[in-house]
This record gives sequence, C-alpha cells and structure tokens, in this order.
Amino acid sequence: MRFFTYTIHIARRPERVWAYMMDFDKAPRWRSLVRRIEVATPGPMAVGSQLRITFDVRGETRTLVSEVWACEPVKQWGLRNTEHNLTGTFLYRLEPDDGGTRVTFTCDVRPHGWMWLTLPLLIPGNRRRYSEQLPRLKAEVERDTMDGWNSSASAQPA
Repeated sequence: MRFFTYTIHIARRPERVWAYMMDFDKAPRWRSLVRRIEVATPGPMAVGSQLRITFDVRGETRTLVSEVWACEPVKQWGLRNTEHNLTGTFLYRLEPDDGGTRVTFTCDVRPHGWMWLTLPLLIPGNRRRYSEQLPRLKAEVERDTMDGWNSSASAQPA
C-alpha cells in the first residue's frame, strides 16, 4: 500500500544532494525522528548493507536495523525494515531538474496480521511527520557549504 509520495526541488546538483543525504552525521537535521544512523555492516554502502537507526518516538529512544534494498549513487537509495508487524519500504529518487535536483520520497507499508486494523490510526500522524522531511532536507542542503559546494553561481532559486 502506498503510504505517501512527496516531491521537492532542491537548488543543488544531484551529486551535492546525494553527498548530503549519505552523510549520516547530518541525518538528525532533516530526517524525521532520527537521532543517529550507523552503518552496521562492513564495506561500502550497497544493496544488502544494514543501518542501525536510533530514533525518538513518543518520548522513547528506540533502535532498529534497516536494510538497504536500493542503492544507485546519485539516483536512488532505499531502506526497508519490519517492526511491530509492519514492513516499511522507503525510497529516495533523485533526478536532475532545472539546474537542481527533484527529490521524490515514497513509502510503501505492508501490515502483517492484526496490524491491518490499526493502520487507519497510524496514517495521518506519520504522513504529517514525513511531509516535513523533504523541506528540511532542502533547507539544509541549500544552506550547507560542504567543501565549497554551495556557490551562488551553480545554484538557481527553486
């Protein structure tokens, strides 16, 4: 079931947006609820890599392991995890767009067992929370100087 699709234009090249997204030290600045992301498997980021994600939800700190299911540098990156009888599949797709990057963020949810009954209660709050993620990414990427990437010559207003 498609949970949501959000799209935004970021006035930076796809390589720049990708580099920011893959800098996991910056994840708490833009990713909803995330406190920390750590790579749990050795080697470069690739399909099958696992990430340990620590996040805050309803006053509790939790950690879960997500698996990278899509990884095409500068094009797309996807994570999947199952927790509490719910599998979430997330995908970020980056496309060149008018001198910058169009980022599309989707989430598909598959409830297991009795979770079908609670899904209508989860949808509004989670959609709202995730709707804030791409605007925060845009603000951070467009503000960040990351080794000189933020030059007015290469940026165009959104």
